[in-house]
Amino acid sequence: MAITPDDLRFLAFTMVDRHGDKAILLAGQAVDEMRALGDETRTDAWLALRSVIEDALDGRIERDQPLSMH
Repeated sequence: MAITPDDLRFLAFTMVDRHGDKAILLAGQAVDEMRALGDETRTDAWLALRSVIEDALDGRIERDQPLSMH
């Protein structure tokens, strides 16, 4: 089962709603933990989520805006 762009947007805004500016730090910690475990798939997923969180915090995307991945 793959994570869709809509899933990433939903997760990103959920983390921002719950943790505010700290959401980016929490996602970064998850990236580091997955890397330490050697889990490339989860590392990549957290990297993607961290990027979307950053876009959400910086106002580059909106909560209801369709998200496309490049």
